[in-house]
Amino acid sequence: MVRVDIETIVMAAGPVPSLIVLRERCGKSDSTAPLRSLSIQTGSFEAAAISRGIDSGRAERPITHDLLLDTVDALGAKLERIEIVRAEPPVFYATVVVLADGNEHKIDARPSDAIALAVRSNAPMFVEDDIMNRLGTVSAHAEEVDDEREFEKFDEFVHTLSPDDF
Repeated sequence: MVRVDIETIVMAAGPVPSLIVLRERCGKSDSTAPLRSLSIQTGSFEAAAISRGIDSGRAERPITHDLLLDTVDALGAKLERIEIVRAEPPVFYATVVVLADGNEHKIDARPSDAIALAVRSNAPMFVEDDIMNRLGTVSAHAEEVDDEREFEKFDEFVHTLSPDDF
C-alpha cells in the first residue's frame, strides 16, 4: 500500500466530473523515484463534501459523513484508515477500515465517501501499489523547484528577446 494525501480537488460543474488528485507521500529519504499522483473522478457534490471537510471541518448541523463518524465514535470504535483497493477506470473501489474492540472491520465504500470520512477524522489514506503503478502519473509537485535558478533562467531568456520576437 502507498500512503497518499490530497494534492488538489478540481471542482467542476454540470456533466463534467470533478477530480480528486491524491499524491503519494514522500518516500524513503534515499529514494530518487519521483512522487506519483492518482486522479479519481467524482461528482461535484462529493468533491464539495471532501473540500468542506478539509476547509471548515464540521458543519453547524451534521451532514452524513459527520453522522457516520459520530456513530463510530459513540460505539467506541475508530476510523483507522481508508484504502483505495481496486480500479476499473473510471470506477474506483475503496474500503473504510474501522477498529472496534480490537478487531478491524473492512467496509466497502465509494472513494469519495471514504476520503470525506478520512479528512474529517484525520485518518491516513492508502492506495494499492498495483493501482498506483498502473494508473498513477508523476506528480506535478514531484521535484523541488529551485526558484532562484528558475528565475535566473527566465531572466537569461528574456534578455535574448528582441522586439521582432513579438
